[in-house]
Amino acid sequence: MTLRLSLEYHGHVWSASGQPVDLSVPVNPHSGLPRAWYKGPATLNPVRSENWVGSVAEGGAVNFRDLNFNPHAHGTHTETHEHIHDVFQPIDARVRSASLPFILPAFLVHAMPESQGNDWVVPTTSLTSSVEKIRSYKPKAIVLKCTNASVNRDWSDTNPPFLEAGLAEMLCSLEIEHLLVDLPSVDQEIDGGALRAHNAFFGPESSPRANATISELLCVPEGLQEGPGLLALQVAPIVNDASPSRPVWFPAEVSAQAR
Repeated sequence: MTLRLSLEYHGHVWSASGQPVDLSVPVNPHSGLPRAWYKGPATLNPVRSENWVGSVAEGGAVNFRDLNFNPHAHGTHTETHEHIHDVFQPIDARVRSASLPFILPAFLVHAMPESQGNDWVVPTTSLTSSVEKIRSYKPKAIVLKCTNASVNRDWSDTNPPFLEAGLAEMLCSLEIEHLLVDLPSVDQEIDGGALRAHNAFFGPESSPRANATISELLCVPEGLQEGPGLLALQVAPIVNDASPSRPVWFPAEVSAQAR
């Protein structure tokens, strides 16, 4: 079975075929990884009552478990500007509207961090070789591959890499609405609550970029080439500022639309 996708967008035809690539990291209460933000591992426990247990292993008729996790800390997730603003703009509402279509024209960039003092930052120059194509193709989403290591780790108190000042602003100027990274955050782990990149990308509470989303803690496999692709950003139907998500990548070719 061969899957073929074609999308006409801004005067270009985006064509994809072959196997999609899952960029998600699951919430995993069995391994307890990944996790971040000083949270313990996600947990999974059978429901118990006086004469009943939700565990087949313990003699129950079914497995019926409570899963406790934090979407920001325990796997790939997608968030709206509600994450930093005192508003009710849950990600579920974004998915159910035209602001987050099922298939998005997207662009993948290898954006390896650079050392700056005691920190590692994702530099604005990582876009240099791709910016002209991004301006021409006008993708709605960008995936930044920022690490070559496994994201299945405890990121807490490790000062992970974060976006250099100006990078989020540059993405806004390129009209990127959906930002995806394989880091626990676009911002520094401890920054006194500044959340500079979040604020730049989502905009101020008085005039937010209401359709914008940020997805974090992805896993972008080695060997996935830079360039255009079609992105299916699948988000769990949970009414919250953030929810677990499964970004699926289809490498694509882009050609000028016939007139």
